[in-house]
Amino acid sequence: MDRYQDLKEIGAGSFGTVYVCRIKNTETFVALKKINTRGKHAREIESLRQECEIQKNFKHPNIIRMLDAFNTDDAVVVVTEYAREDLARCKDRAPGKCLPLNEVQRIACHIVSALYFLHSHRILHRDIKPQNILLGWDGMAKLCDFGFAKAMAPSDYMLTSVKGTPLYMAPEIVNEKPYDHNADLWSLGCILYELLKGDPPFFTNNIIELVSKIRNKSIDWPQNTNDYCLSFL
Repeated sequence: MDRYQDLKEIGAGSFGTVYVCRIKNTETFVALKKINTRGKHAREIESLRQECEIQKNFKHPNIIRMLDAFNTDDAVVVVTEYAREDLARCKDRAPGKCLPLNEVQRIACHIVSALYFLHSHRILHRDIKPQNILLGWDGMAKLCDFGFAKAMAPSDYMLTSVKGTPLYMAPEIVNEKPYDHNADLWSLGCILYELLKGDPPFFTNNIIELVSKIRNKSIDWPQNTNDYCLSFL
C-alpha cells in the first residue's frame, strides 16, 4: 500500500471500495479496489484469488489491465489501470439515454474483440453489463470485473452455475440450462440494444416478470439504426 496515495473514493458496494490513486513520485493514476476479507467465507476469498489469477495474464487493449494484487491483514487489494468512466454513466448522461450509432458500433467492435480473446482462451466472463465496460481516456472500451469469470477446463463444453446480472442474462441461464460463450454474446447484444433504445430489451423491476419476458417476449427492435446493425444484433 505504501506505493499508492489515495486521492478519492469512486465506488463502493458489497464487493468493497474503489479508489483513484496516484503511484507515489509519479503522475500515474490507477484504480485501487480493496475487498474486505473479514467475515468472508474461505470460498469467497478463494474466488477473489481466482479472479486475480485469471486477470493477471490478460494483455489486450480492450480488457482493463491489472497492474498489481496483494493481501493486507484484512483485505485483498487489486490495482488496475484507471479509466475515465463506465458505460452506464456515459449512457445516463446522453440525450434520451441513447448513444449515436457510430459510437455504439465502435463500442461493439471493442467488446467483441475482448470477448473473442477471452473465448479463444476458454474463459467466460459471465457478467457483461454496462457497469463492467469502462471507457478509457483514449476512447477505448475496456471490459472489467472478472469476479464471475470462469476458466473452462479442456473437458468442459458447457457450464451450469447461474451467474450474471438478470437484465442481461441469456435465456439458457434463466432456464437453468447448460450454456457456453454464447451467453456472453447475448449479454453484449442486450447492452448494444440498450445503447440504441435507452432501456434493455427486457426491462422491468420485477424479477418474476423479467424472467417471463426473457423467456417469451418478442423484441421491439430500435428504429434509429440501419439494416447492418439490426442484422448484427
